[in-house]
Amino acid sequence: MPELPEVETLRRALLPLIVNKTCTALKFYRKDIRFPIPQTTLRKQFENQIVSQIQRNGKYLLLKVPKGAMLWHLGMSGRVALQTSMNPREKHTHAIFQFGPEIFLHFIDPRRFGCILWVPENGKHPLLDKMGPDPFAPESNATALKNRAKKCRSPIKTFIMDARRIAGIGNIYACESLYLAGINPKRKAGRITLTEWDRLISCIRSTLKDSISAGGTTLRDFFDPNGSAGYYAVKLSVYGKEGKPCAKCKTPISRLIHSGRSTFFCVACQKK
Repeated sequence: MPELPEVETLRRALLPLIVNKTCTALKFYRKDIRFPIPQTTLRKQFENQIVSQIQRNGKYLLLKVPKGAMLWHLGMSGRVALQTSMNPREKHTHAIFQFGPEIFLHFIDPRRFGCILWVPENGKHPLLDKMGPDPFAPESNATALKNRAKKCRSPIKTFIMDARRIAGIGNIYACESLYLAGINPKRKAGRITLTEWDRLISCIRSTLKDSISAGGTTLRDFFDPNGSAGYYAVKLSVYGKEGKPCAKCKTPISRLIHSGRSTFFCVACQKK
């Protein structure tokens, strides 16, 4: 599943392609993906409008035009491909957007967990209204997060993956950040000290920044030759490495299942 660094990489790759460009045409091949696509609204409000900026909100992208923004979410398998025409080249192409005379962006999503929606000018939308601050926002500081977690009995990993508390941290980067911070993923969020919160938010940011830097700067960089959004450029320390030696202490990496997700950690380096 594309996580925050992959979405940010996509945002940066799209900037030189479509910002200050007009959407001259759009075509849809389904009425819905995860949610119904508001085709009539998008044709009225987005087509023939100039994209002023692309904003990332957690794992959502907002392509802004004068009266609102088109919202994209890649879901579990979504991607955006730069092609040479409005003709779909792949089976799971659900929408195509043309910008200027030669930019054609194909929205491809085999598992159909992504979405294409409209956000009005006031920025209000059910998917965005209850989201917490971005990990890079000033509001995501140790004091604020400690206060937010004050009475929380959920594990710290569950807490930082809850977009209502802090936006955009998925399973992979939650595991990696907690490992770097030396915090056991099973610890109750309400028991994390201010010093630990300060270390954790620093590790979250550095882990995300490193992954963004590794992601490349173009759509071609972002996808492997088979067209899959990959973590191939990211050096992971614990995620997916069950049984392999910890890079710090050589203890085999452990895995546990919580809420249907795998958690990878080192029992020696993450005792507390």
